[in-house]
Amino acid sequence: MKLRDLKLGYKQALGFGVILAIMAGVNIFAINKMAAIKAEIDEVTSNRLPAALAISDLSLNSAELRISQLQHAFTTNLALQQRQKEMMIALIDQINANIDTYVQLKAESEALSYYSPEQDSLYRAFDRKWELYQDLSFAFFEFLDKRRMREAVDLLNGAAQQVFDDFSADLEALVEANRRDAYAAARRADLTYSSTRAITRTLLIITVLVSAFIAAGLARLIAVPVRHLVTAARSVAQGNLDVQLDRPGQDEIGNLSQSFNTMTRALREAREKMQGQADRLQEQQAELQATNRELEEKSSRLARQNAEIEHKNRELERTMHQLQKAQQQLVQSERMASLGQLTAGIAHEINNPINFVSSNINPLRRDVGDLLTLLTEYEATVKANQLEDRFRRLEQLKQELEFSFLQEEINSLLNGIQEGAQRTTEIVKGLRNFTRLDEDERKLADVNKCLESALLMLKHQLKNRVEVVKDFGQLPEIPCFPGKLNQAFMNLLANASQAIVGTGRIYIKTAFDGEIVTVSIRDTGQGMSEEVKRRIFEPFFTTKDVGEGTGLGLAITYGIVEDHDGNIEVYSTPGEGSEFVITLPARPSATAAARPARKSL
Repeated sequence: MKLRDLKLGYKQALGFGVILAIMAGVNIFAINKMAAIKAEIDEVTSNRLPAALAISDLSLNSAELRISQLQHAFTTNLALQQRQKEMMIALIDQINANIDTYVQLKAESEALSYYSPEQDSLYRAFDRKWELYQDLSFAFFEFLDKRRMREAVDLLNGAAQQVFDDFSADLEALVEANRRDAYAAARRADLTYSSTRAITRTLLIITVLVSAFIAAGLARLIAVPVRHLVTAARSVAQGNLDVQLDRPGQDEIGNLSQSFNTMTRALREAREKMQGQADRLQEQQAELQATNRELEEKSSRLARQNAEIEHKNRELERTMHQLQKAQQQLVQSERMASLGQLTAGIAHEINNPINFVSSNINPLRRDVGDLLTLLTEYEATVKANQLEDRFRRLEQLKQELEFSFLQEEINSLLNGIQEGAQRTTEIVKGLRNFTRLDEDERKLADVNKCLESALLMLKHQLKNRVEVVKDFGQLPEIPCFPGKLNQAFMNLLANASQAIVGTGRIYIKTAFDGEIVTVSIRDTGQGMSEEVKRRIFEPFFTTKDVGEGTGLGLAITYGIVEDHDGNIEVYSTPGEGSEFVITLPARPSATAAARPARKSL
């Protein structure tokens, strides 16, 4: 197959493939050479130079050790001798640390084949002599500790001097060998860099020339046929549909030329067909006009239907408004029912202390009159001359009026009046709690006190018929809507009382576990079936006769508990009573705390 017949993608892939192959070869060659250069440089920087520094530190520290030993031998100051001894021991430790560093670098060099036999031989000689010198140094310290100064000086200037000179010479030879190896590695890196740079430049020039040659070939194979195609397309745009391209080949340009020829033939045929279709379109236009008239008639009918729908929507809106109004009336009925219970309780509770006060007023007025009579007689006695007769009269009057009983009765009557006034005050205080039903802000309140207020309002309904058993735990004050809670508790207690036929008991229990306040209200009434229990919190659901309840009490209670971010559960068995358990968080969530109270009873 000729190159001209290859697809354009193949031509481009072939050209760019050659270029990429050359560039890849250049890059691979450069990478390999750079790796070799890096290895040589790493040999110098990461091994040769640190090894040279370690040897230099060895030489320096050993020289300082030698000087310290000489100074110590000729020093007579004991304190200075002790400091010099500590310094010499520290220098020996430092030299051993330098040796450990060099040994580690030596192991790395041996693993990478950097370490020469010459360096190994020199280091082994140094290591043996250094061990010997350490032994001589410790012998020197023993002579000094035993105050054998002459023997210590002879040792230092004799055998120790010779060993020091020997391993110092080994260190100098080791430094020189390391320097030669480092220089050789740096020289190899420089030669590798120079040759790599020259070869890379040559390959880049070859790559540029080959790329230019390939680009010129691709341009000749693609640009010329494209120009012919553009010229033919312009002729077609001017209305000449007889243009034909003569472009052999099986590539995309050849296929495009064949497609262009097919297109022009199709355009000629289409133009002929369009002429025939134009006549048919005129006929269809007449038909469309008739259809439009029919659509206009249907549009008029749709407009009338829309008007009817709008009229029905308005009727639905009026019906919804009436339903909402009816719902408000039902809620108002529930309000009035609760208000009636509240009013009856207040009237009954206030009536008792008022009657008690009223019944005490007449005896108190009589007793006060007797006292006034006694006082009047006493004044007359004081003013009279016949004191003895007056005193007898006064004593007789005291006996007739039963003065001691009169004092006790007055105190008793006053205490009774005070008790009645206090009872009235408590009732008014409880009533005040139930006047805060529309509060919008939370306040700290004691749940136990809310329960007491609800019981106070229902006392007349429970009295002589239902015994209330209270088991109140120690509760903290919680953020809440006190009036709402009073209403919820009153609804539950009223339902519990109404569920008891004849006499019975209501058990109220509260508890706190550190986070949750729990209130349990259990009665010994008739209980509920499963069906009733499932629907107990539905609005307008009631088991009472028509006219006796709206079915909103427990639904409102459920909403109040929900406003407090709490939960309410009901447990009931037919014939055994019911129990409502309310759980309230001591610290409501941020969402619940920010939510205002819903409007209810």
